[in-house]
Amino acid sequence: MTSQANTTDPILDALVSQCFRGGEVLLRELRLTPEQARRLAADYPARVEPLGQDWYEISFQEASCFYVN
Repeated sequence: MTSQANTTDPILDALVSQCFRGGEVLLRELRLTPEQARRLAADYPARVEPLGQDWYEISFQEASCFYVN
């Protein structure tokens, strides 16, 4: 049995995928529910900063990236 804490949110996953597609955009302001913001911070290597009224600044700039040639 899977616990609720370990399940993914397909709507949140699709939103993050759409907003950060291609990797060239690393910073966005998104309107999220508090639960979505909490899950995004827990499930992704992203910084999630509240801006007020359900708006959050999402940054992937601090995530480590390694490239293999």
